[in-house]
Amino acid sequence: MRWFRRLFFSQTDGVDDLRYKARLHAFGFAIVGVLGVSAVDRISTALIVSRGGSYWTLPIGVAFFVFSAFFLYAILRSSSRVTEDALMNLAEQKRGLQLFNLALETSADAIYWFEITDTKFFYVNQAACRMLGYEKNELLEMRLGDIEDNPQLHTTTFLNLIKERRTIRFESEQRRKDGTKLPVSVLSFYFCSDESELICAHVRDITDKLAQTAQLVEQNEELKNSLNDKETLLKEIHHRVKNNLEIVSSLLQMQARREDDPHIKEICYKSQSRIYAIALVHEMLYKSDRPAAIDMQAHIKSLTETMIELYALTNPIDLTLETEPIYLQMPRAIPIALVIHELFLNAVKYVSGDFLAITVVMRREDETIVFGVIDNGSGCSREMIANSNSLGWQLISNIAEHQLCAKITLDNERGFACMLRFAAD
Repeated sequence: MRWFRRLFFSQTDGVDDLRYKARLHAFGFAIVGVLGVSAVDRISTALIVSRGGSYWTLPIGVAFFVFSAFFLYAILRSSSRVTEDALMNLAEQKRGLQLFNLALETSADAIYWFEITDTKFFYVNQAACRMLGYEKNELLEMRLGDIEDNPQLHTTTFLNLIKERRTIRFESEQRRKDGTKLPVSVLSFYFCSDESELICAHVRDITDKLAQTAQLVEQNEELKNSLNDKETLLKEIHHRVKNNLEIVSSLLQMQARREDDPHIKEICYKSQSRIYAIALVHEMLYKSDRPAAIDMQAHIKSLTETMIELYALTNPIDLTLETEPIYLQMPRAIPIALVIHELFLNAVKYVSGDFLAITVVMRREDETIVFGVIDNGSGCSREMIANSNSLGWQLISNIAEHQLCAKITLDNERGFACMLRFAAD
């Protein structure tokens, strides 16, 4: 562990240390230079003496002295450059380690370093001291189990799990110096060197986060309760509207019974049937688990079955439903119900023969919804419908144009088919 502490967490001044080493190298170069000159002088003198004072003695000695001086200078210069480069690299490394140490000390998260074998801290930053309330020297004498509240998190099994995964995040509680427990989020990293196995833990106080989460949960529960209350109230409104419509329908039925004119009776019965189509929507909304939307497949089934009971008294009706489970809100469900009701009445009115076959269609096609009624009646053209001044057709046209923005398609080849297509929002 000494190499790690000296390398990453040394508090000595790197610049002064480098200056001292530079002066030491300069002094060493001076000693080498003096010894080198002395050696060259002795060798040159020996050469001169061995030549016996001949003509070439002095030039040879001087030449050897000059050559030796240049050679010695080259060696010293090369050594000096190598030393300077090494000192510059060392200075850059020291600078980087100082920045690394500064980043650790000023981090907002608490940081612990400990060995995996004994879990004793050998480094903690200032944030760890502030968070736990200890002095740095106190924490450096402690182990992981002294602050970790959950004993499972400082067992060999869990530490080996960190070793296996290299990085692991978890939440726990740590004990402060005053005995209080602090909820924390821990991100642990595993490091391995030739000498030991290390774990670096980044710890963050999540007290505020948990408080915000609890507040959000409480707010969501309040919103859920409020929504349930509003849904209950909305269902009650639909129930009362349905009851009021049934009262109006009963009044029309009573009026029809009192009238002698068959035409007025027919008008009353048709109005009563239309009111039922609207009331059925409110009834389904009241009974539905989704009060904001209506299951049109179930609604059409209920509507057509009721109309068969009303209008199949003299002629049998073979009903086919080609519908899909489509959910629509009330502003669209009621107009669609009224259109199907009017088309169904039209099929009953213009039946040809003793047998009536009616097919009710509702399906999705790409980004549109298509619905309508097909029957085996005598049929009629668009011009005949326009000139008939029929209240039912006026109702269908107004709904298609103003409420559904739908396109109407008529087909008279096989009976009568009226289909409406509108955009599915």
